[in-house]
Amino acid sequence: MKTKKITLIALVSLIGLSFTVVELNEVKGWFLRGSEPSSYEIGIVEDSQRNGKVAYLKSINPEIKNKFGTIMQSFSAEKYLDSKLKLTGYIKTKDVKGWVGMWMRVDGKKKHSLSFDNMGNRKIKGTTEWTKYEIILEVPKDSKSINYGVLLNETGMVWLDDLTFEIVLQSTATTGKKLSVAPENNNFEE
Repeated sequence: MKTKKITLIALVSLIGLSFTVVELNEVKGWFLRGSEPSSYEIGIVEDSQRNGKVAYLKSINPEIKNKFGTIMQSFSAEKYLDSKLKLTGYIKTKDVKGWVGMWMRVDGKKKHSLSFDNMGNRKIKGTTEWTKYEIILEVPKDSKSINYGVLLNETGMVWLDDLTFEIVLQSTATTGKKLSVAPENNNFEE
């Protein structure tokens, strides 16, 4: 993966004095993807408000429009089959022109999405302080993988920390969509 290095002075002026650089452009276990990943960068900084290291995703192309980048991971769904899974994370934003969303997607065979939530109906915009967010999705018994992360649409910067997973009661309401396995109501009679 090609990444661009930035100077310490540029980073500190961008994100404020409460942050110091720990490592640039690599976040163990995480990777950068999106509709135009070359316009984004991920890394780690020290954050005194969170008492430790946090990850960031930021745009490095000030002209980007209608594109997104995401810092993400994928793992086997085996441990969570036939349950409801809650993803919790802490997010802070600065100068977000589009929107930010924590996201989770549960995939079945051949990466067919079974359930999904990217917070598109509760977007994070502008500049925000550290806030806790949650996503709850069904993990059907035929699930193969769980993918998750934080996306940044257009420009700005987002920090993320302490993402955790927890199985919740089946009666817990989901935040996202359970996707159908096949087309439905094509004759519009239902």
